[in-house]
Amino acid sequence: MAVDPIEPVASVADADDEGPSLAWEAMIRESLGVPEPTSHDLEKMLARADAWRDSPHTPERLAEVNRLTADYYQACYPDSWAQPYLAERFGVDLTGHPDLQPGYAPAGWTTLVTHLRRQGISDAEMLASGVATTASTGRLIDRFRDRAVFPIRHDGIVLGFVGRRHPQRTDDHAGPKYLNTGETLLFHKGDQLFTTGSLPPDVTPVIVEGPMDAIAVTLATGGTYVGVAPLGTSLTDDQAAQLRQHGHRTPIVATDADLAGRVAAERDYWMLTPYGHDPRHAELPDGTDPADLVATGRGEVLAEALANARPLADRLVDERFVHLPANEAALEALRVTAATPPERWETGTQDIAERLDLPASVIRTALKDVVAAWNRDPRAAAEAPLRDINQVKTRLARDTSGLAEIVKTPIGGGATHERQAGARRVTPRLGWDR
Repeated sequence: MAVDPIEPVASVADADDEGPSLAWEAMIRESLGVPEPTSHDLEKMLARADAWRDSPHTPERLAEVNRLTADYYQACYPDSWAQPYLAERFGVDLTGHPDLQPGYAPAGWTTLVTHLRRQGISDAEMLASGVATTASTGRLIDRFRDRAVFPIRHDGIVLGFVGRRHPQRTDDHAGPKYLNTGETLLFHKGDQLFTTGSLPPDVTPVIVEGPMDAIAVTLATGGTYVGVAPLGTSLTDDQAAQLRQHGHRTPIVATDADLAGRVAAERDYWMLTPYGHDPRHAELPDGTDPADLVATGRGEVLAEALANARPLADRLVDERFVHLPANEAALEALRVTAATPPERWETGTQDIAERLDLPASVIRTALKDVVAAWNRDPRAAAEAPLRDINQVKTRLARDTSGLAEIVKTPIGGGATHERQAGARRVTPRLGWDR
């Protein structure tokens, strides 16, 4: 049945009828696309366009340099230490894997440089693509040396690489554990996710903290879930938008089960929701991460955690009611709920009302205003909780169990509500009529 747009408009002006107004906000939410570029975004795009215009190298040529480099690394992979190391970590030989395409960057200073010169690649092109760098002596040397290497791809194009150092090399001269391609005209770390396969609509992307975790997710689930990871940084707006462009709105966040991972999950929520995502959260055993679970033969534990992932918003609401006074928890929970899709607002309303022992109509009235603010500018609405991340970290640090002990209490109608054992119900004074 067609919806008459006039009726919701009229109800917005009716302050005593919060239901239709919230329905109107739901219509607005459903019509929202991705956030408009900010002035900073536009300046960045213009600067990059200018850089390409002034460059003597074309995108196609730099992509070709990266393709030749990836082919060389893959040819060096068999019989290198990287092959048995990765096979042991993941329980399968990755040689020739069509999506992961693992490689090995030899330990020599100029093995790749020499190879590419023989392929007709100039030193300037190697520097521009980021596969080589200039040593203190002025000599051109390989950027990646003695590392297991994976290509970073987008739409089938190799933009750069991420390399894992030899596991026995922990001295200062070995460099960081993971090394990415530096910033180039073709590769911008904050723009791209490390993906371990294509992202068609029938697979679920799982956001993890590192490349090895991403590979573990994909292998442990046979590709039903595809691991994706930021490249040495926190999730960015561009990466959240990239997931949305693939048509995914319910990614799973499977960050490490430690304090840093729980804080990262909180931050991911506020980065993803302005782009229309409704992320879920996979609860891993304490002190573990996806790569460790697979390496220790517990891939089925990881797969089960992904299959049982629940809305990340629910976890955030739990945290507020466990650690904050009821007044503050209620307001924070409304902010979390307002960021979810409209079909989840009523469930969130009932949950908050039950926790506070207040009528759902009271919560619904308050939610309407928070939803309206989110609809006006999702990015701006997410800025405040992002600024408060350190407060969440402090709360979780005091409670190292991190909401580990959850009990179910009935809320009527056969449903249940999860809250931490020992959490005390307090009826808040919110200035609302009961």
